[in-house]
Amino acid sequence: MAKVIQFPSKVQINRVQRLQQLNDALDRQEQMLQEVMKELDILNEEIVTLTSEYNSMLKELKELVMQT
Repeated sequence: MAKVIQFPSKVQINRVQRLQQLNDALDRQEQMLQEVMKELDILNEEIVTLTSEYNSMLKELKELVMQT
């Protein structure tokens, strides 16, 4: 007697499709997070530089004010 082939149900097919969609979405999300983290590192470096320059100018201003 021939063996009956059991095809996946619609629920199983939808589940597999949803798993693939979520996996793809997670990959895209991870890529975007990596890009934003790189941008954040660049901004952080700029903040450190600007803060240092600001403090230097503030110190010079204070010295000039104290001389008068």
